[in-house]
Amino acid sequence: MALNEVIRTSGDLRRFIAQSMSDVRSGDLSIDKATCIAQLSKEITSSLQAEVNAAKVKVALMQSGTDIGKITHLGKLVIEDEGSVPTLSGANDK
Repeated sequence: MALNEVIRTSGDLRRFIAQSMSDVRSGDLSIDKATCIAQLSKEITSSLQAEVNAAKVKVALMQSGTDIGKITHLGKLVIEDEGSVPTLSGANDK
């Protein structure tokens, strides 16, 4: 995955992390950069887990007859301005 390629899904993120591990092994990526990627990946994983936990709570409450309302953007982790296309390089195409 090129560093300027857009990551839109958790699958894209997993491919990027796997490619990063491969790049460390081949010497194309420094250990320092790989460590940063690993730390950021851990934070993203925690965020995804929080979304899964919220969905589980909603399902459990609905099964007991309680509704907490509509949960929106589940799994979409909106991190860019409306109308922009985020890239790993930090550039936004509008």
